[in-house]
Amino acid sequence: MSMDLTELFSPQHQRLIKLRTVLSGTQELLLDSFSGREALSELFSFEVKLLAQDAHIELKSLIATPAQLHIALVDGDVRHLDGLITRFTLEGSDGGLATYSATLSPWLWLLSLRQDSRIFQERTVEDIVIAVFAHYREWARFEFRLGTPGTLRSYVTQYFESDLDFVLRLLEEEGWFFFFEHDDQGHRLIITDRSRDLSPIPEQPQIRYHRASVTESSDTITHWSAQRHLQAGRFSAQTNDYKQPHNPLPVSMPSLNKQGDIRPFERYYHTQPCSHRDYEVGEALLRRRIEAYEREAKDFNGVSNCRSMRAGFTFELVEHFDHDRDVREDRQFLLLSVEHQGRNNYRSPKPADYANTFTCIRHRIPFRPALTVKRPVINGPLTAVVTGPDDEEIFTDELGRIRVRFHWQRDRRDAADDRREDSDDSAWLRVAMPSVGSGFGHQFVPRVGQEVIVQHMAGDLDRPVVTGMMYNGNHPPPYFSGMAGLPGNKALSGIRSREHRSKGYNELLFDDTPGAVRARLASTHRATALNLGKLTTPRQSGSASARGEGAELRTDAAIALRAAQGMLLTTYARTDANGAQLDRQELLELLDQCAELFKALGQTAVTQGSQPLDEQGFDAVCHALKQWPAADSNESGDPLIATAAAAGIVSATPRSQVHVAGENHDTLARRHVQFTSGHATQLNAGKGIALFSEDDGIRAIANRGKVLVQAQHDDIALNAQQNVQISAEQGEVVISAPHLRFVADDGSYIKIGGGIEIGTRDEVVVHARAHDWVGPRTERYSLTMPPPADAVCLECLLKAALSGAAQVTL
Repeated sequence: MSMDLTELFSPQHQRLIKLRTVLSGTQELLLDSFSGREALSELFSFEVKLLAQDAHIELKSLIATPAQLHIALVDGDVRHLDGLITRFTLEGSDGGLATYSATLSPWLWLLSLRQDSRIFQERTVEDIVIAVFAHYREWARFEFRLGTPGTLRSYVTQYFESDLDFVLRLLEEEGWFFFFEHDDQGHRLIITDRSRDLSPIPEQPQIRYHRASVTESSDTITHWSAQRHLQAGRFSAQTNDYKQPHNPLPVSMPSLNKQGDIRPFERYYHTQPCSHRDYEVGEALLRRRIEAYEREAKDFNGVSNCRSMRAGFTFELVEHFDHDRDVREDRQFLLLSVEHQGRNNYRSPKPADYANTFTCIRHRIPFRPALTVKRPVINGPLTAVVTGPDDEEIFTDELGRIRVRFHWQRDRRDAADDRREDSDDSAWLRVAMPSVGSGFGHQFVPRVGQEVIVQHMAGDLDRPVVTGMMYNGNHPPPYFSGMAGLPGNKALSGIRSREHRSKGYNELLFDDTPGAVRARLASTHRATALNLGKLTTPRQSGSASARGEGAELRTDAAIALRAAQGMLLTTYARTDANGAQLDRQELLELLDQCAELFKALGQTAVTQGSQPLDEQGFDAVCHALKQWPAADSNESGDPLIATAAAAGIVSATPRSQVHVAGENHDTLARRHVQFTSGHATQLNAGKGIALFSEDDGIRAIANRGKVLVQAQHDDIALNAQQNVQISAEQGEVVISAPHLRFVADDGSYIKIGGGIEIGTRDEVVVHARAHDWVGPRTERYSLTMPPPADAVCLECLLKAALSGAAQVTL
């Protein structure tokens, strides 16, 4: 047996297929047989059966090490098949001969061992693939041969995918395919988008067709068949782009396949949202989809012993009865897949042999890979944290979008990706709102650090949207009115905001505590609040102290109430919110009653000689008030302020109080009008003062000080139906004038001035104890009257006061 083994393990250079591994000497491995498949956009895999003298080779010593098959060609050249040993198995041992098996895979297979989740932004597929390959630097040999640069991808997610599935998926979506080139240094991954540029098989650019029943010394094709598949004849697609929502960018085009007279069936796609933002890009995307189907419309299968055949290369078929009449372009074919089988003759008297089966298409037909790698689908919600620059609390854009960092993302940077930035964690995500419209709707922009719920449109991992927010340990539920929250305040609900970069807030609070229902709209700026319902102190742990009932509008700043079509302030009740907005019946009835008194007394005063009342202002205001629109009317009312109180009105101030009327100021009371002042009470009138009392007279009393009554430019008339009494308890009564005349009803008189004249038709009686008639004597009384005042335009003064003018022409 030792003689046989020595011959068996003699140098391999005489064998058809040789194997080279890292082992040598007594551990050298011989290739007994191999089989495998290589194809465009597939990882090749070769299964090899091996022989060795050593049955104790440590299995892990060969795992992930390179191995090469050298297949001798007819012309003496060598075809290389290179790979990494990804499986090594001891099959058995018989005497001094051990049997092993192994699997050879490309270095790209290593990507199936690593799984990752991350986000790429604003990169082409080429950039992304290079970033992934950076994790395999010691094995990765690759080359891009692209006719058209890849499109810039705004957002691409790898979500718990192996690096292999992720890369293959991106290449398929981009319409790129790959194959491997082998040489004595190893194998290289070639990624390309132009099948028309692929090269002929260098060792055998032409291959003859030759039936297997005929003896042939060269490598030939021994079986050839063609098959055609019915395909869709038209393809259409459209997308949705939220930046141009009214334009779905529909594209449609026919297939170039010639399928006879059958009508073209249409295949319609609604592509990934924002898959294309103009028609040119959409047409290119659809064209790639179509080409993936067109290349499946017709293909060719064959069997050969051509040892130089490999996927990704072309050949020209010659001497085939069905193609010799074709033009040369139609006789050139692109190899899509090759399945190899070969064996040496170490343990068999039969000669070593090699054969393959293959699939190809005409070279002029563009090749595009089918979409075979499924995109991960995210059906459920995910959580994330809002991110932004360190100096920003609210980080958003013109569409209200935000950036987030998913909880599934790693905290550490990818050391293998030199281009990755922290801002790559997330793209701008749209935020769902309860309502949206053209310039209207809700706006609640999540802030940096808050936790949000993210869902993906139709499960598309590259189209996330923020659909909600959640509280967590760092962001507890709101403390309404600054007091402790749940669970004590479980009856509270509402909205509380927070001042940007500060501690203030606004809140809309609903308190549904049994028996103490209230609502509150408030801002911490100047403690401004509108409180409704059962007014209480801020509720803490469910408890609060009563402050009142009803409504309270308060602020530490100013309040303005403006109503362009009227304002009604009333305490006449409309219980349970019954009645119309401007219900004022009680006020109108009171005004009618007062109007009756106003006009009746005014007419009586005129009858008794007083000045007539100006009723126009009163009537105009009452008329305007009655004409306020009804509840079901869209008409406008006059801008009046009407105040009515069932139990009285109190108006008080420690300072001055001013009432101004541009026209009349009418004050009516069904009982008394009473004016009291701690100091002076002054009545100034531009055109007269009329006082009329129907009953009980008029009293003018000065407790201290002088009573002065003057008519500076006219007479004073004092009339009484009965007596006129003038008395002075102390001092004297002085009546002074240039002429004094006292006249009695019977005509008797006394004239004083320029002497004294007494006249009567009856006797004159003078009673005195004595009569002393002395010489002439007079006295004088000095009456000081103010100088005449200039005429003043009262109407001009009023207009200037109402308008706020600084100057007025009188």
